[in-house]
Amino acid sequence: MNQLEFIVCDLETTGFQPDKDKIIEIAMARIVNGKLVDSFTSLVNPQCSIPLKIKRLTGIDDQQLACSPTWQQVIGDMQGFLTAVPLVGHNIEFDRAFLEVNLGWLPFTTSLDTLELARIIIPGAPGHSLAALAQYLRLESRELHRAMDDVLTTTDLYLALAKRLELLSMEVLLQLLPLLRQGQSTWLQVIETLTKDKIARFSDAKITARAPVKEPAPTAKLPRNRPLNPEHEGYLTIEHLLGPQSPLAELLPNYEQRREQINMASAVDTTLAEGKILLVEAGTGTGKSLAYMVPALLWSLRRDQRAVIATNTINLQEQLWHKDIPLLQKLIDAPFQVALLKGRANYLCLRRFFHLAGSVATLTPAEAKLAARILVWLQHTDSGDRAELNLFGPDNETWLQLCSESESCLGSACRWHNRYCFVTRARRNAENSHLLIINHALMFTDMISEVKILPPHDTLIIDEAHHIDDTATMHLGKKVSRSAIGQWLSLAGRTFKKLKGAVPPQDSKQWFGALNEAEQDRYALKESADTFFNCLASACAEQTTPGFNTTRLRLHREPDLLALVEAEWQNFLYRLRSMLTGGLNIVNKLLEGWTASGEPWEEKLQDVTFVSTLGNGHLADLLFIMGEPADNYVYWLDIYTHPNQQDYVNCTLHATPVDISKMLYEQLFNTSRAIVLTSATMTVNDSFSHFMGRCGLDLLPTKRVHTGIMESPFDYDQQCLLYTADHIPPPYEVSAEDYVAALADTIYNLVLDTGGRTLVLFTSHKLLRDVYYRTRPRLEEAGICLLGHSLDGGRGRLVDQFIRDGRSVLFGASSFWEGVDIPGEALVSVIIVKLPFAPPYDPIQEARQELIVARGQNAFYGLSLPQAVIRFKQGFGRLIRSKRDRGTVVVLDRRIIEKRYGRVFFSSLPVKTHLRGELAAFRKKLADWIR
Repeated sequence: MNQLEFIVCDLETTGFQPDKDKIIEIAMARIVNGKLVDSFTSLVNPQCSIPLKIKRLTGIDDQQLACSPTWQQVIGDMQGFLTAVPLVGHNIEFDRAFLEVNLGWLPFTTSLDTLELARIIIPGAPGHSLAALAQYLRLESRELHRAMDDVLTTTDLYLALAKRLELLSMEVLLQLLPLLRQGQSTWLQVIETLTKDKIARFSDAKITARAPVKEPAPTAKLPRNRPLNPEHEGYLTIEHLLGPQSPLAELLPNYEQRREQINMASAVDTTLAEGKILLVEAGTGTGKSLAYMVPALLWSLRRDQRAVIATNTINLQEQLWHKDIPLLQKLIDAPFQVALLKGRANYLCLRRFFHLAGSVATLTPAEAKLAARILVWLQHTDSGDRAELNLFGPDNETWLQLCSESESCLGSACRWHNRYCFVTRARRNAENSHLLIINHALMFTDMISEVKILPPHDTLIIDEAHHIDDTATMHLGKKVSRSAIGQWLSLAGRTFKKLKGAVPPQDSKQWFGALNEAEQDRYALKESADTFFNCLASACAEQTTPGFNTTRLRLHREPDLLALVEAEWQNFLYRLRSMLTGGLNIVNKLLEGWTASGEPWEEKLQDVTFVSTLGNGHLADLLFIMGEPADNYVYWLDIYTHPNQQDYVNCTLHATPVDISKMLYEQLFNTSRAIVLTSATMTVNDSFSHFMGRCGLDLLPTKRVHTGIMESPFDYDQQCLLYTADHIPPPYEVSAEDYVAALADTIYNLVLDTGGRTLVLFTSHKLLRDVYYRTRPRLEEAGICLLGHSLDGGRGRLVDQFIRDGRSVLFGASSFWEGVDIPGEALVSVIIVKLPFAPPYDPIQEARQELIVARGQNAFYGLSLPQAVIRFKQGFGRLIRSKRDRGTVVVLDRRIIEKRYGRVFFSSLPVKTHLRGELAAFRKKLADWIR
């Protein structure tokens, strides 16, 4: 690969649209035989002002560009680089499109994207941006987002990837080539040449038929029923491990003993010993992860029992696995095993993958590229976990054809099962573990499954416990979407296409006839499904509730709605049943007969069975949702319109249990095992009553459940200034325009006072967008960059940019209220626009309120207020993340000081005092506070 001549190019631009935005910097380098032989770089005067975000990103300003050459002047200097050789770059299609628009022609023979190559060669990298890859591969550190620096880094990246590519075995290269050809990869010719050279150099080398999968490491199985070494007993105590003389002092810089952490660990230890249930709210900074992991591990080691830890979010799972577990291994000098177990759909099925990769001609280009990435990934992965692959876009749909599913699993009959199967390996590790980390979804799947997924365990610790009510509600419900039906039909189509290429041992006329019938049924079903969902969306157009690209409507409460689509529903139902009982069923029966007679058709049978099982699942769910309403269920419809695809509407039908407290009591909590539930936000006004009622814990004997609140070690009265504004008019008293204007002016002034460094939390995407567009021009004039949730990127990217920029303000909704951790001076102000009451038109919320009212209780105080207080506490908690943090929380909803329930919000916060009154007076106070 190094014996090539090519041009590496990078552009900096004013935006992302080649026909509208301008080039502001260009750099090119000629690489010959792996060496840089010539280079060119220049700023380019775009003859317009550049956006503030681009100035921040590149460090280029208008003054620099004003005295730079124009594009027409630059073209002459770059002529020597416009030659008939490959053009290389990272995400090169972006640069190529700008060059084509501005030059009007392109001389290059092809475009080679190092982003595509990196995804193939190192699919398991933490990220595939140029910066992430440079860090991962430890390339020379350079300034990012300057054209020449990016050109040099891209060159280094290319050479590093070339070395890794040359290390691939001949077996992998030969399987990789047809996938790249089907994927229409521009790297095909380069890798083809490399393979031919490798064959020529090692002509005598034997190409083995071994499985192109990394050999599993032997499982380190610890002997069971082995008591702890008596030498360990002296120091394996909570006081020693977490107290003043803790070994953590040598493992963590700036370690400080936290009495709250020791108190929580002691409470967990007592709970495990007594087999009780403990609810513990651990304030920010308590160190709750170690506070439950240390006693859980000590208990597990002493009793030779297993403890299961369940988290709700991937972020916390990753923190436990990559940060806390390694720390625990250093802290506790005793042999123990920890395992991470996910739902089986997270793991690659090797049988399904090699079956798909072996049918190259049937793959779409996107499928073939993903198969190429997985093939290389299999040389390195120990887990087969999709989280390592950084899947995006259509990859997620393709994954459904490759993941492990119980319906398509051959079990011990599969040739991969005993040694290589990732699910089998994960379960073996789980069975041999002292601590097992899972997520809430797997916990609930195991709870309702007749065949238990989790190995036996006597202790369950549920972190992020404030989510279990909603997570269980959604997990135990049913839903069918237009997109899910479409994905299933696509899978069926690909399965039929592959089967048509197989030569049946007998009954060929019936075989091909059945396949043709199944394909016709599939087309008819797709047409009727599209008609049904389109009519459903049209019928709801006048009745839906407002939302950001999504509208919702309760079903069955609107009899006219279902009557309007009755004909389309019956046709859809008829076509669905016809597909499941027609040609597909005949194909299935033929395969069953051939498999029973010893023919090697078992894999094909499993593929068809999987299609049938998915279809029957959709049928059962549709009949439940569209049929006679069941008690304790709410039925509703989501209609989502993509902002860039207005002609496609995705509808999702839901049936969700309203009250799951009894189910959780009977199937999760009414047990003799010890259970710990913890979170930073579980109480309302220092009471667990709301949480216990929602989860069915109030049905247990009072002596069975213990509670505890571990206060945060932070001094909030010294670290946090809380202000509630009283000048913003309620939205129901003024026009929407006046309300947005008042918010925009207030936020603008407050952000000026703090020099950015502000997180603004919204309860509505629509309000966020309205304030964003009104505020952005003024903030940019002041040199403050505004970042908007779903407007400028996703949460992770925006938080990273916010921390990096410094002088920025971040507008967030929904997911930004919790899980965002920005310690230090990057964040000095949190603005809460409105008290986070759930929208009244949310179907689940509405149904729960109706149930509470039917019981003769107050729905506002029994549901709406407690939920809002917990959410409010989460938003407040975004500010102070360490003892060194200092800042202000501003509430722009005056209901908190005017309504009687406002004091419940105040009393649930760790800060004891707050300010209210004139904004001008607070701004003066804020200036002194920030200084």
